[in-house]
Amino acid sequence: MSEPTTALTSPPEGEVGEALRAGWGGSDAGAVDAASVVPLLRASRDGPPPTRRVQSHAATSPSGGGVRRKARVALVAFIVAMPLLHLAAVAAFDAWTRVRDPEYGRRLAALRARTVEHRSRPLALAFGSSRVAMGVRPGAWEDARPKAPADPLLFNMATVGGGPIQQLLAVRRAYADGAKPAVVLLEYWPPLLRQDGEFAEAARIDARRLGSADRPTVRDFFPAVEGRMTAARLNPFAAHGPRLLAQLDPELLPKPGRPSVGWADLDRWGWLPGMDPHPDDAATRRTLTEHQRTHFAKQLDGAAIHPDSDRALREAVALARGRGAKVGFVFLPETGEFRRRYPPDLERSAREHLARLSAELAVPVIDARDWMDERLLADGFHLSRVGAAAFTARLGAAVAATFPHPGGAP
Repeated sequence: MSEPTTALTSPPEGEVGEALRAGWGGSDAGAVDAASVVPLLRASRDGPPPTRRVQSHAATSPSGGGVRRKARVALVAFIVAMPLLHLAAVAAFDAWTRVRDPEYGRRLAALRARTVEHRSRPLALAFGSSRVAMGVRPGAWEDARPKAPADPLLFNMATVGGGPIQQLLAVRRAYADGAKPAVVLLEYWPPLLRQDGEFAEAARIDARRLGSADRPTVRDFFPAVEGRMTAARLNPFAAHGPRLLAQLDPELLPKPGRPSVGWADLDRWGWLPGMDPHPDDAATRRTLTEHQRTHFAKQLDGAAIHPDSDRALREAVALARGRGAKVGFVFLPETGEFRRRYPPDLERSAREHLARLSAELAVPVIDARDWMDERLLADGFHLSRVGAAAFTARLGAAVAATFPHPGGAP
């Protein structure tokens, strides 16, 4: 009796066929183990297993809608927060004077510290341009003064590049920030009294340094600058970022482009150390003088005293006097060579203008134009560091003599 066999009438298809073809025909070499074939046959007969559909967790999870809601809330919060953050940044920079205008802000902080240290002495604030910033060195007066209780407490509140309008702005700021000077010294210098074209102060002032409290002065004297103030507020981080970086770490900025030239080296009395040629170094002084010659040849040619400059000087006097301070005009030193560059008409009109201001406003003039040896001026009109010390020792004595009873302590 023969053993039963399994008859296959055709080669199987699909998965099973692929598994069996190698052994089709019954040869021993290609024989297929029945135990392994049966499951495959059954799979072929029953068809492929049902496909399992994989759905995303977000689509099937009950919390999917919550995720979308959270995303929408986050987006709305971002849209609302951005203008609020922008407004907060504008307000912060407007209030944080030391970041917005470090030259003024650092001087203000030092002024407050000095007045606390010398509560009993009458405060004398010197305002003006870079000539005052580099030329009035109160520390030298402290070393030279008689040490009397009523010695004036000199402090430098100048603005590099400033003229009479920015001088008025600085006086207004100082009073708004609580300064109580017994004496206010205002610079008088004819080359800066011009307000036309490229020589106008509007062309030199940095609108990014101006705050909301400065708007009345800006609107009154150079309204075009107000637009630049508004533009700076549209992107406060771009406007103030370089100054902030220069204070955090100056090395983050390229040296030629650093905005800190006018304030990085300010001393505790507001003095800005300037050029420092030795009195016997005629070659360096000549080089510095020649560097300035072309610029001031243009500035002095056709110069005239602008009505806005006259008005700014008068308003500064009125403000200081209205707050109880004595006021004086100071004409800082120049070399004889520089004085000879003045056109005759400007020289004459400036003398007449200063005399008229002095008489009409009852303001004394400290005329220091020819006080110093010319070797102590670096470039013809800026005092060297040594010159600033010698000049301020004399200036302090002149202030004490001109205002012997200036008023109370700051």
